[in-house]
Amino acid sequence: MTIIVTEIRKWKRNKTVWAILFLTVLLGVFAVERACHISRNSPLMDSFGDLYTLAFKSLTSLFLPIVLGIFSTTLFFDEHKNDTLKALLIIPVSKAQLYFSKVTVVTLLSAGLSLLTFTFCIAGGLIAGGFPDFNVETVMQAGLLFIAGGLLVPIALLPIIFLAALSKGYILPIGATLLCLTPVIIAPSVLMGIHPLASMLGIYAYISDAALEMVETWAYMKITTVSPVSCMLSMLLIGAFSAALSLVALQNQSY
Repeated sequence: MTIIVTEIRKWKRNKTVWAILFLTVLLGVFAVERACHISRNSPLMDSFGDLYTLAFKSLTSLFLPIVLGIFSTTLFFDEHKNDTLKALLIIPVSKAQLYFSKVTVVTLLSAGLSLLTFTFCIAGGLIAGGFPDFNVETVMQAGLLFIAGGLLVPIALLPIIFLAALSKGYILPIGATLLCLTPVIIAPSVLMGIHPLASMLGIYAYISDAALEMVETWAYMKITTVSPVSCMLSMLLIGAFSAALSLVALQNQSY
């Protein structure tokens, strides 16, 4: 917990974190603007489900994986750049503690950004008004979807975090992040249950009817045979394997 708190305290000096927060606020403002300027007579914004799935897709399709990939790379690279890792290990702090503290910090940032965007969705629903389904049930469904996204994206990115732990530069993990996103954008339906980022869609689809419609539009397919359990198991297995490789890579590194 001490390491996690220390990492969070570093955020105020981390320009990357402030840039990520600023861009997330812009996404939230965009959602509010869409809610205010698209008529309720339009099928694009005739329900609160349309609003929160629009904001959720904007957040999790590209933005969150990319910024978390950059952030996780920064966490590991800064230890090398500032030559602080030797001091941390002298305390002593095990490399396993160091790894899991950084994964926890990435997860906390992801969850925080998701909840921030969710707050903007609530504000958009209140400010714009006119949503016939804006009630406690749909707000809870929206909150559950954003919480799921905030927790699942870091799990899906554990292979990228492995590369961040393995590499002593930015190019490999950030390039791998973009490379991992490409097949998910092109053919997400084929990769559900195989690719961690695509598997998230198979889980989102079962959270609410609005989320199901979002995923079917996103994946260009009807979700009928995709099992959320198999998608979750696939993500956890790949994540656990990546975490194990990360620990081995850190143990074998010399400083």
